[in-house]
Amino acid sequence: MANIIKQDVVEKRIFLIRGLNVMIDSSLAELYGVETKVLNQAVKRNRKRFPKDFMFRLTKVEFDDLRRQYDTPSLRSQFVTLKTGRGQHRKYLPYVFTEQGVAMLSSVLNSERAVQVNIAIMRVFVNVRKIVSANKEALMKLNRLEDRIESNSKKIKTIFEVIHRQSEAKLLSPNKPFSNKKAVRDIVNSCSEYIYWIDKYFSKAGLDWLSDSLDIDKVKEIKILMLSDKVNKKFISLYKDLKKELRSNKVKFEIRGIVDKKVSSAFHDRWIISKGFCYNLPSTDTVARGQYTEVKKTTNIPPFDSWWRKSQSIEKI
Repeated sequence: MANIIKQDVVEKRIFLIRGLNVMIDSSLAELYGVETKVLNQAVKRNRKRFPKDFMFRLTKVEFDDLRRQYDTPSLRSQFVTLKTGRGQHRKYLPYVFTEQGVAMLSSVLNSERAVQVNIAIMRVFVNVRKIVSANKEALMKLNRLEDRIESNSKKIKTIFEVIHRQSEAKLLSPNKPFSNKKAVRDIVNSCSEYIYWIDKYFSKAGLDWLSDSLDIDKVKEIKILMLSDKVNKKFISLYKDLKKELRSNKVKFEIRGIVDKKVSSAFHDRWIISKGFCYNLPSTDTVARGQYTEVKKTTNIPPFDSWWRKSQSIEKI
């Protein structure tokens, strides 16, 4: 079982769709040694285990782009047509599974092969992350290579192109505390219309960055979510001062504490969301302390409005 699947076989079947590394249901079914409908039926019986960030169905445009881009002899069986008629076809648009969704599949397929295949797939994802985070020289070479070729961001890319995409993340180093803080300030300064900031451990450093870097001519609303038990009198006093100052510039500013336990346990990342973009970033304390981490763009936007409705003003906590 140890050599049940080779790494290069997995690599060729991982694609970047909606900013996520995913695998198509038919690709996974082939690797698991089952029919696609058997895989999807198993998922359907356990639908609660597969939220939208674990699995989603491709749109017709996404499917057609994928099929046109990679309709090669080695992958053709994965991109069968949706049209009826002679030959192989599928009735519905395919599902794709993110890394978390793939990990969940072994529990619903309930076979030794599924477990071993998942181990191999997870190793590929882990190896990619190691390459991106550890080999800075490779990242620089990829950036130089990108300058020499024409790229099309709308086309779905293979796993090797995913490596470059992840290299766009800004790596924050303990040796560069001032540059690290500047990276976050630059994001704040680039925001327009609104800023939605989610950080369980939001601190005074975040208030300082808002005060220093906010473009009050572009941003007119700021909402921040943090853990309620991280709020103290000194922080509230600083918050009120900044809130009053921003109000004089016609900027609405509010910080709420997360009081709902389900919401608190629903996320572990931190985000800054504004018009046209969303960033994953470390907590304000992590940046202030100068720990090694990274800042990167993401299309996996959290349900901010829902969490906001379940929160409470820190002035009332």
